[in-house]
Amino acid sequence: MSYSAIPTTPDWYSMDDKILIKAHLKGDKAAFEVLVKKHQASVGRLSYSIMKNNQGVPDVVQNVFLSVFRGLNKFRGDASFKTWLYKITVHETMRYLKKKNRWTSLIDKGSSFPDGSEVTFVVFDNKNSPEHLVLNAQTKALIQEAMSKLSDNHRIVLHLHYQEDLSVQEIAEILEIPIGSVKSRLHYARIQLKELLVPFFETHSSEEGRRHAL
Repeated sequence: MSYSAIPTTPDWYSMDDKILIKAHLKGDKAAFEVLVKKHQASVGRLSYSIMKNNQGVPDVVQNVFLSVFRGLNKFRGDASFKTWLYKITVHETMRYLKKKNRWTSLIDKGSSFPDGSEVTFVVFDNKNSPEHLVLNAQTKALIQEAMSKLSDNHRIVLHLHYQEDLSVQEIAEILEIPIGSVKSRLHYARIQLKELLVPFFETHSSEEGRRHAL
């Protein structure tokens, strides 16, 4: 495959990150644009999940990809590009919030998104095997509200694990914490989210039962 032939159409979703990085380092200007298009929504969602508002997300996303552009020649590939990218995103978001005097450390604190996507899961603690439920718009809004009430530690690990489909090990690398801490935060985040949502589902089940009885 010729690097100069890298598409800038929606086909960029199928392009391998390693190929794009190599093309960028060889001087192909289109390759970096494809990397940005491929990952900017995920970077925006992650930044939003930390800040809980859209106000600074565009600035963070811009700074993230500026850092990536400057640092790609030093990227060794020991971790996946996505893990490296998300670590930069966390640090850039932290730096933005520090400037705004609104940051509480993800590490030291107790143990619709910008692209228009919505949360589509509810996590129930059932032998540590979460259920993924497709939900209506009203329920999705309730889940977003419940997620916003979680601590930074718990909200961010849920987002990375379920929304971005990252492993416990990858999350540990991104947040620079032990794997055991990630597992603990996921466990308690599930419990807290379930406690926040149980009243709604109990009410919903009661209403469904009444409708079927009529």
